[in-house]
Amino acid sequence: MKQDVKCAHGCKEFCTAMEIATLREKEAILQYDALRDECDYPDVKAILNELILQRQKSIRLLEEAKLLTKSKFEILDQIQDGFKT
Repeated sequence: MKQDVKCAHGCKEFCTAMEIATLREKEAILQYDALRDECDYPDVKAILNELILQRQKSIRLLEEAKLLTKSKFEILDQIQDGFKT
């Protein structure tokens, strides 16, 4: 399921790649959750639970990366503003 993803090249306020990755992780969680609810086999339920936990960790990592990127751009803005005065 290859989908064309265009980078907005506007990382300062919005990173397309991280937003799409976060969305896909959330979609995967919903799918795994639905499968787990339908499944009767305990081992499969456990695997699906583990996959959900891994996807949740990925979302936290992406959120942290977005915050870090935002912080870096704020610092760069402050440095640039320092040269303007």
